[in-house]
Amino acid sequence: MNQDRNVLMLSIPCGSWFGVQVRISVWFVLIAAALCTRLGDVTLGLAYASILFVSVVLHEFGHVLGARRTGGSADEVHVTPFGGLALCLPAPTFASRFITTAMGPLTNLAICILTFYPLIKSPYASGWFNPLVLPAMTLKGKALAALMPELLVLVFKANWLLLLMNLLPVHPLDGGRMLLMGLSVSSDAQVAKTRYLNIGAFVGVLFLITGLIYGNVWVMAIGAVIMPLNMHEQFSMQSAVQQDESDSSFMGYDFSEGYTSLERPQEDEPAPGMLERWKQQREDEKRRKKEEEERQLESTLDALLEKLHTQGENALTTAEKRQLQQISAKFRERHRDE
Repeated sequence: MNQDRNVLMLSIPCGSWFGVQVRISVWFVLIAAALCTRLGDVTLGLAYASILFVSVVLHEFGHVLGARRTGGSADEVHVTPFGGLALCLPAPTFASRFITTAMGPLTNLAICILTFYPLIKSPYASGWFNPLVLPAMTLKGKALAALMPELLVLVFKANWLLLLMNLLPVHPLDGGRMLLMGLSVSSDAQVAKTRYLNIGAFVGVLFLITGLIYGNVWVMAIGAVIMPLNMHEQFSMQSAVQQDESDSSFMGYDFSEGYTSLERPQEDEPAPGMLERWKQQREDEKRRKKEEEERQLESTLDALLEKLHTQGENALTTAEKRQLQQISAKFRERHRDE
């Protein structure tokens, strides 16, 4: 990862944890400062910031575990003030991509389940459902045994917040990625992404308006981040499509399918029936899915070969070596068939 291109991605390497390079953003200290100011209690703010940090790390290692358990790989985790970023390379299957994505929120859900019983037994159970509000508590002057109920409440709150946030069906959160994968099963990839980004922009606007109505700064902040991210991604996608159309045309004629685009259809040629159109759509969909799978295989193979070339064979994990062998076997079989 090139850290010099984006000042928001400035980070400090923290070594290798379970074969994964971990980097911590230099801006993470802003979270602690903001929480200390917002809560009016330095001890409580630092404790919650530390728990939030650990929860984000566990969330990202959930993605790492999901990728490795389904035949993929992961070699870097970047923890930022805006959430974590696990650089995972799942296997080129729908199941691997979906499980890799879902394992992050599932990790937070597991922690919430483990700490829910202590929460409902504490005096702070009444406000557990609101992840943006911490109960009025203090950690000053308490022994460790007396602190445990309060700390478990903070653990639940941090993971409940991460769970709900990441399940939002918006770009670039985990819920949005799962939604996009689901939409891509039943429709064209470009159509699916357009719907996905429209949903994300709508959710962002909804959060912004709700925050304005109820005067909630945190809800407004979430909407103010989600809405432009999705609109920017949508604009970038549309620009790329327009550029492709411009490159594939000349003087108003589209040559993307050869000279047949200049031929006028015969007026006496009968139009295809409903069954023929359905069969053609099915064949086109199968062809698109096959081409998408081939592109994913080629992308995965390129990434593995690049790592092999730059870092050597010893840099590949066992899962990556197995994945490289499987993809190579598929390409050899395809060449034999041709």
